[in-house]
Amino acid sequence: MRITTVFFKRNIKKMTNTISNWFVNIAYLTYICILLISFDFFILHINISTNIIKLASDFRISEDNEFNIANFKNIFPVLDSTSYIIKEKLRNEVISVANENNSEFQLIDNIVVEDAVATFSNKRQLNIAINDSPDIERISIDSMRILNYSTLKGLNYQDLYNKTITLTKKSDKILLYNTHTSESYNNSEKYKFDYTGTYRTTDANFNMITVTKELDENLKDKNINAIQDTTPHDYGTYTSSYARSKITVKNSITSNGNFGISIDLHRDASGDLAFAPKVNIKGINVAQCMFVIGVGTDKSRNPYYLDNLSLAIQIQLLADKIYPGLFRPMLIRNSVYNQDLNRYSLLIEVGATGNTLDEAYYTTRCISNLLDIIYKK
Repeated sequence: MRITTVFFKRNIKKMTNTISNWFVNIAYLTYICILLISFDFFILHINISTNIIKLASDFRISEDNEFNIANFKNIFPVLDSTSYIIKEKLRNEVISVANENNSEFQLIDNIVVEDAVATFSNKRQLNIAINDSPDIERISIDSMRILNYSTLKGLNYQDLYNKTITLTKKSDKILLYNTHTSESYNNSEKYKFDYTGTYRTTDANFNMITVTKELDENLKDKNINAIQDTTPHDYGTYTSSYARSKITVKNSITSNGNFGISIDLHRDASGDLAFAPKVNIKGINVAQCMFVIGVGTDKSRNPYYLDNLSLAIQIQLLADKIYPGLFRPMLIRNSVYNQDLNRYSLLIEVGATGNTLDEAYYTTRCISNLLDIIYKK
């Protein structure tokens, strides 16, 4: 009997310890879940200091292949209705500055000469040098530079330059939109506004919508048929911005047919928030810009990457003749950036956080002049 009692007591104690450990484990798991949910809420809804997180073009968010709760929330705006502003309201509120910059625009326009136009039409033999390494391929094409971070190496850049691109003002419309709509610039004496994030604002008068509106008006001034879609894609959170803008581009193509060119306009960012890449053109400070080309992955190659790269190279080489220093080195990455939806799709970074709206507006005039040369009448 004594042995049975001892055995029973030992088993009771063992069972009690097991149940106790089970409850402790449940408590730990609950605590971890609470922390994860709190962290997710913090990331999605709190403006994080620039000392903690700094976004840059090298880490620009691309489309995720995996589906998660954040994707679901951000793709369907009805679940996040506070993130959106009515498009018609945006169009009415956007400041139009084209008429305010007539004298500066005239100086920028005057640089476009017949010799530069002939340079685009008459192809030449390029001076191409390629320096390859395991992580990056550095390409020099005359005065132009390309940083190829993708796994796609050894492209024939002479052939890409020689490729005939036929775009006409009559039939080849340009789609303008912004995946990262809220990106904004440094306050200037002329344009002062309140930020709603780290160099971001949901005020359409001062974010990428107004810069794109300026490009839209400059293109129309050149009789190029441009269509701006002002749908915001990152209000509330940066997560899945490309999933949202993908829907916008697809809807625009469904409504208007394929576009001659699709342009996603961004503002670059770097660890140094004072970074303000600019070039002086006839005494005017103009924000430098940069092409970012997504070739896709080795398993899923972007079907239009050669077309997109060819157009970008021809535009940048033309810019080097007309507006030397306007473009920073082009980036090529293993991403897509919605550049697989329309033949001739471009992502253009206009300036960085340290630049001002004034400087970005002047960049749009330069871009419109370059496209005016590439487009046939």
